[in-house]
Amino acid sequence: MAIEFRYAEFGEYRRISQFLDKYWAKHHVYVRKAELFQWTFSRRSLWDQSGYSFALAEDGDEVVGILGGIPFIFNSLGQVSQAIWLVNFMVRPDYRRGPVALRLLNMFRRPPYDAVIAFGNNPAIVPLYRALRAQLLSDMPRHIAVRPGAEKRMLNLLCMTYPEWPAHRAEALAHAFRLPHQESDVSVQSVKSLPPSWDSCDWPQIASQTVGAARDLDYLRWRYQEHPCFNYRLILVPDGDRTGLAVWRLETIHRVTSQGPEAVDQIGRLLEFLPTSRNNAKDLLSLFWRELYDADALGADYYGYYGKMGGWLREFGFHGVESHPDGNAIPSRLQPLERSDGCLRSAVFVHNAVPKCSIDSNCIWYWTKSDADQDRPN
Repeated sequence: MAIEFRYAEFGEYRRISQFLDKYWAKHHVYVRKAELFQWTFSRRSLWDQSGYSFALAEDGDEVVGILGGIPFIFNSLGQVSQAIWLVNFMVRPDYRRGPVALRLLNMFRRPPYDAVIAFGNNPAIVPLYRALRAQLLSDMPRHIAVRPGAEKRMLNLLCMTYPEWPAHRAEALAHAFRLPHQESDVSVQSVKSLPPSWDSCDWPQIASQTVGAARDLDYLRWRYQEHPCFNYRLILVPDGDRTGLAVWRLETIHRVTSQGPEAVDQIGRLLEFLPTSRNNAKDLLSLFWRELYDADALGADYYGYYGKMGGWLREFGFHGVESHPDGNAIPSRLQPLERSDGCLRSAVFVHNAVPKCSIDSNCIWYWTKSDADQDRPN
């Protein structure tokens, strides 16, 4: 029987979750939390089909391959088009020699989606993207800061992750990312909600200078205020008729024990950083450091392209992981705590006229770890 390819209907969550549980990862978060799956793949305003934005390959009554797509608006220097993030690309092992993977991919590489981005790829799928001449990215810039006085907590985290390391190696790494200073008094205050003028005053200015997923009000509300699992915290600092924005959440770090998961510490994960100016960047981060202190987080990290923002992050307290030989070893997967190789692999299909994404200081892509489904429970 010929293999058939189609999009999943809304009543097929159970079939998808069973496949994920068996072939992707046991007890995957989409298996444990149906509401997160629904939120991720049911953005109806941007999807042109009646069911989930999730493709299935079927041989008879058996699912033999899956590929999820998250629709979004792609911005390139103020020009917008429809786009798709690719996630959960999996073909059953006994079907990997045929065309199943390519046929699934083509379910999303079609009009009206002008940009297709696979973010956080399994190494096994990279050769397919290379053969299709996607732009391949193997790392995303990461910045880290350890709060003054929390160096021993970072040391403890490193010793749990790398018990074979000599003490001096872990100690050097824990101290290398210390926040240089922390102001006790911060005069600036955050406003309570996203300004109604964001789409007329803020986003057009950001859009004209950047490439990436549109950060308009519709996206920000969907991504952060309607998320079914995480409580995101918004920091908003007015600057004339503009407003600078930072978004973060507190994450509890767990390690695996024979008795089950054990909470060992907590860290701040900065997901958006959109200041209006250098001074606004300083104000946003001053408030962020204060909120980290109030939450008793050991420190914070931020993943993101866009060289200009990286410069301000480093100026006002963060350190790039590349600044230390062991920087990429600082764990990034924290539930549970796992070793890190520093790689966050992606593949980008866009028109040739779109500027290339890179880790260079002049990169104008605004792309953070909150894009696609990368910032979610493990």
